[in-house]
Amino acid sequence: MDSNTIFNLIITFLSFLGFATSMITVLFIAACFLGRDIKITGKTVLAASGVIFLQTIMSILGTFYEDQIVRVISSLSGTDSDMAVAIFLSFIYNAAAFAYAFVFYLVVYKEKRFLRAVEASICLYGFYYYLNNIVELSVVYIIGGDPQAADKMANSLLSGESPEYILIVVLADMSAGVLISLFLYLVMYRKKIVHIIKIRDRVLFALWIIVFSIIPSIPIYAGDLISDRYAVLSIMFGILIPFLGCLAPFILIMAAAERALKEKNEYQENYLKAELEYIEQYKRKQTETRAFRHDIINNLSMTFIMLEEGRTEAAKEHINELLGNVRSLSPEYVTGDEMLDIIVSIKADKMKENNIRFTCDGVADGGLNMNPTDMCSVFANALDNAIEAALLSDDPSVRMEIRRSPKFFVIKITNSTRGRVDASKIMDSSGYTSKKDKEHHGFGIRNIEGAAEKYNGIIKAESEYGTFSLSIMIPRD
Repeated sequence: MDSNTIFNLIITFLSFLGFATSMITVLFIAACFLGRDIKITGKTVLAASGVIFLQTIMSILGTFYEDQIVRVISSLSGTDSDMAVAIFLSFIYNAAAFAYAFVFYLVVYKEKRFLRAVEASICLYGFYYYLNNIVELSVVYIIGGDPQAADKMANSLLSGESPEYILIVVLADMSAGVLISLFLYLVMYRKKIVHIIKIRDRVLFALWIIVFSIIPSIPIYAGDLISDRYAVLSIMFGILIPFLGCLAPFILIMAAAERALKEKNEYQENYLKAELEYIEQYKRKQTETRAFRHDIINNLSMTFIMLEEGRTEAAKEHINELLGNVRSLSPEYVTGDEMLDIIVSIKADKMKENNIRFTCDGVADGGLNMNPTDMCSVFANALDNAIEAALLSDDPSVRMEIRRSPKFFVIKITNSTRGRVDASKIMDSSGYTSKKDKEHHGFGIRNIEGAAEKYNGIIKAESEYGTFSLSIMIPRD
């Protein structure tokens, strides 16, 4: 095996590495921008790298059995040109790579596997060839920007001639893919940041890829109508293409993500605002209760006077009236935390309206010491989720238990469900929701977790057939 063959194998290996990186990048895109339920681990990356091994073996076999391959291609195509062999091998390598990617995506996804694998494979095709096309065109313009330069680049990629151009393209492809993948992992996936891109923006992005894959190649075949200044223009265009090709999609995605995030924040702010307004109303009612309790001495004194004067019936009527007022003003559920009492009472009324059985047991003596907004984020969200899930079951019920350990208050909310819920899926995935309106749902659990973490708290989900439990552990002072 000569040095040129070894050099070509190294370049081929690097191109395979770039393809494997693109496979992982597509998963990050699906998780961070499409809201797909994906858990990317070291095993996932290792499985993606299997395409490198597959294609490397195929490349080595192609090198050793080149004569036999030439004979087969010659018999099929009627020509024995090196270009025909290169095109045939390129087609086989690419077909094998995408077949491997399709199977890889089938294994990685946990639901709607075939549909998701098709979606991911199409995304991979668009991403990989878009990136490759941008890099190739940049090099073409830098080395001349005319049809001869384009043919030279195409021939070098297929026949192995001018390996320096191949090395530039392969290294640029791989470097760009690695940078994009690292950005998505470090900035978004690892931090569980999800921005669902709307269908409209996805279509616009796909159109941009198509347009920008075609337009840059037009000047190459414009003929001899351009003056000598075209060489300078070519170099400028070669420098601008990578920036334009990457910057515009990035701006589009970030704008769509920012808009989606703004809508989510507005939705949550409106939700919390409604909850806090409701709580303020309830607090006013509690103020009236305290005012009544303040006047109870006067009322009891009046009752005592009635009894001394022998007005027994009037005293009985007055006592019955007082008892009715006390019952109406006294909280039905006592949790040990005034704010939690309010939230539980509000949600209990909602459950009564929907015929959901509700029980509350235990007391957080001393209170939870959380601010009102965080209390709403945690317990209003948790109880709303429980109510929505319970309504779908045959025998709707919600139970809230408050227990304490030496270091934690543990508030466990258990609701009935229809069938079995995948608790790990809910806790591990970012932005998961079973609702159709994915843009305004799927972040309740994340908000609960985020608010609990502010107090060094922990949340845990468990599920059995017909029930789902969410345990919220808040440290005691």
